[in-house]
Amino acid sequence: MYFQYPLETLARKRASVRQIDFAREARRVLADTDEVVFQPLDLGLAILAANEDALEEPRRILREMYGDFVEVRDPRVRYMPGPHEPIMHVRITAKRDNAPAILRELRNRGARLLEECTRNRVYIVRAEARLATLLGLPARLDEITEGLAMHSIRLIRYAPVLEDPDGTGPRAA
Repeated sequence: MYFQYPLETLARKRASVRQIDFAREARRVLADTDEVVFQPLDLGLAILAANEDALEEPRRILREMYGDFVEVRDPRVRYMPGPHEPIMHVRITAKRDNAPAILRELRNRGARLLEECTRNRVYIVRAEARLATLLGLPARLDEITEGLAMHSIRLIRYAPVLEDPDGTGPRAA
């Protein structure tokens, strides 16, 4: 079931009658790694990833191969039976001047801060958060830091879901 890949997306070829044919063809040029795996399905090519950054290279390759004829959907969080949701470890390194904006962004996403460190002009923060709240964080960090921040987002565990996966509130017991 690939528990180590908490994100999934689907690639489809526009105007293709048989998506499985596209998926098999695309699969032949995409190599599985520790960060991403590919599964041809009737609906298209399923891409399972460890984090959002791992999706960038397959997206680029598919766009080079198929141009505007390929559609790669936005990533979705994979919830495990139970239901359980992925909890991620986040580490961000940036200029000290960006610290207030980075902290604000993490707090707005419900992250639990684990450690902060400032060395000379460098700011480092470690935190934990639900993957569902972290989607889009890499792009937001690029905006905040003008592309200068380094980040790592990794799965650390699965935890029971405390609210519906769509974020509408507490789930029924």
